[in-house]
Amino acid sequence: MTESITMTESITMTESIMITDIMTFVNDNSRANNDSTNRIREKIIANIYNIPSHYFEDAIYGPHWTTISNKLKEILHSLCSHTYDRILIEQKGGMSYNHDFVVYYYNENNVVHSIKLEFKNNNTNVKDLIQFLELYDKDCKTKFELFEYSYSEYYYDHYLDNYLAIDGDTTITKPSKEEYLSKIHDINYSHPFFSYLYNNRDKNKSSKTKIVTESRKTFLQNYSNLFNFEKIEEKIKLSQTDKVFLFWDKTNFHIQMINSESIKIIGIKPGSVKSLYFDLAVNNYEHDIRVRLNWGNNNGIANPRWKFTFINK
Repeated sequence: MTESITMTESITMTESIMITDIMTFVNDNSRANNDSTNRIREKIIANIYNIPSHYFEDAIYGPHWTTISNKLKEILHSLCSHTYDRILIEQKGGMSYNHDFVVYYYNENNVVHSIKLEFKNNNTNVKDLIQFLELYDKDCKTKFELFEYSYSEYYYDHYLDNYLAIDGDTTITKPSKEEYLSKIHDINYSHPFFSYLYNNRDKNKSSKTKIVTESRKTFLQNYSNLFNFEKIEEKIKLSQTDKVFLFWDKTNFHIQMINSESIKIIGIKPGSVKSLYFDLAVNNYEHDIRVRLNWGNNNGIANPRWKFTFINK
């Protein structure tokens, strides 16, 4: 078997991978740098069959490249029982996808097998993940019909005025509800109102945090009993079935698959609605699910979303 792939078949560019980047698999990184270092790790995984040979020959970094490359290729090989002669890794990722890569196994010019791959650093088990699924608040209303009245709407109606009043700035004009909802997921803060919120995010921060936390708490307390999980259940099945989790624990790679085809959400567990989350009882699966409501980009300013995590029953 030949595990080779030519440079012309690469999905991503290897020119931007530095020889020192392999240390992102070895060294600890700060929480603030987690996103940037994880992007580097994912780029290396996507291009593991395209790394220049001199990277492996380097006196300092070569041993790390060799060890990590061999372990990764061994794991990838274990995921395909078909005969193949090359592997192509297509990088995905982002909120539009529920996996980081699609790995294609080729025999001549035909794909004989493919897998959805989700990479998680410094972990070994899906139960310990911060989340296995993340959905925008707007999508939970329009696509998945989790609720008829979204948290974004609730926040605008009941808490945004209080948030704005904290700074006492009478020059800022609150946009219409329709305009606000159309821009709340723009994490570039291109709208003047959201740019203002972003630029003033650290003023009276503790008071603002208190208001936003209260808004999440009261929304869950007042509306969670009306939530409908039918389409969320289908989304979990669709996004997780046949997906392979690839874990790296700084020494070895591990793989785990979720058997989600038969998952059945029973409903919210009695007494589980807390300030920022609630728990779902699940049949036909070894774990229950915790659902967290948070702001993805700056508290009370942009990108409210829902995170789904596996928990012990």
